Amino acid sequence: MKRLTRNSIVWIPALLLAAACGGEAGSSTEWSGTVEDSAGVRIVHNSLQSMWGEGDAWGFEEVLTIGEAAGDPDYQFGQIAGLDATSDGRILVLDNQALHVKVFSADGVFERTIGQGGSGPGEFGPGAALLMVGAGDTVIVPDAGNQRVNIILLDEGEHTSFPLRFDEGIPMRWQMSNSGALVAHTRALNLPNQDAVDVDLIARQAYDGSIVDTLLTPPRGETFSFSGGLPEFHFFSPEPSWTLLNDGSFVFAMSDEFRISVSDLDGNVRRIITMPHEDVMVSEEDETIITEMISRLFEEQGVPPQQLDLMTQNISYEEVFPAFTQLRNGPEGSLWVQRVGIPSDMTDDERENWNPMLDQGSDDWDVFDADGRYLGVVTMPDRFSALSLKGDLLYGVWRDEFEVQYVKVYRITGLSGPA
Repeated sequence: MKRLTRNSIVWIPALLLAAACGGEAGSSTEWSGTVEDSAGVRIVHNSLQSMWGEGDAWGFEEVLTIGEAAGDPDYQFGQIAGLDATSDGRILVLDNQALHVKVFSADGVFERTIGQGGSGPGEFGPGAALLMVGAGDTVIVPDAGNQRVNIILLDEGEHTSFPLRFDEGIPMRWQMSNSGALVAHTRALNLPNQDAVDVDLIARQAYDGSIVDTLLTPPRGETFSFSGGLPEFHFFSPEPSWTLLNDGSFVFAMSDEFRISVSDLDGNVRRIITMPHEDVMVSEEDETIITEMISRLFEEQGVPPQQLDLMTQNISYEEVFPAFTQLRNGPEGSLWVQRVGIPSDMTDDERENWNPMLDQGSDDWDVFDADGRYLGVVTMPDRFSALSLKGDLLYGVWRDEFEVQYVKVYRITGLSGPA
């Protein structure tokens, strides 16, 4: 399935894989890239030649499915917005439609529900669009609508929060490291009558919202901005993209260039990964498809027709697509880079059922090993969107032909050793 690329913005409801597997492993290809050293930084220049030979690519084995199209409501989902697993394998599912968190055992048996819709203590608003499990199985649920971050101590049954200060920046992305470090990416609103801020902030936060340390202040992305009462959208503009690898390394790149830096825990750049990239022009058809899908999304959210027309007029486009859609950590210290999905390649069914919370970029991901060398491509199982990786287990959302949502867990196969 081809999927539309978009940037992960909390207030537009936000946030890998069968194709490239099967058979016995063949012989791998020697790496055809080069490495140079620049002031202690290894610059890894990759070619487009994969190191994986025929049958070598990692595969995906289904482990578990949770969900029913009809029947027991404990196993039904409306809109899965967040999904993660605890240290003992329990599976937590944030439902943005039902506005609660469901807890399942490691083998998929329903245990209980946490929270309900509302703005009071222990309640979730429609802006709850992500769930992460941190240190001590602390559950973190950012809620933009209620302007707070919910903190749930799962086993103690305690539910607290800290405020989201939009005057200090709009949350663009969150990630929890394997060690339980919470990292947030925020962007100043730059409203009229305010001094413009031309950088974003990516910082590690404590579970009370205080900043522990600043990781980076990258150039501000311009996908959205405010010049008055309505937001302006400039799709496919260069955006800062980042992820945390399993060893805690910080990976960063601007989306318009395939040049990815990897920094150590102290913030020192140790490696830069490059790969050839050819610009792809954004066609008029691509623009029309995006505008129509965004308009439909706003209309479904109850935006009045007159305001909808004004918002549509505030949509513009870059001339070329980004070099990639997003970065994420993979097993064995690998880095996964999602390819861009071209809207005009989407089928009519994919356009009709486009889901802004789940559909990002292409199903294809370029994989680089722990040294930055290009291994090859893995492809998501059809209709599957990955949300969390724990060891060699990938947790995500699968949708059937009627767009009914299920939780699926896949084991990544073909790895060289224990994940």
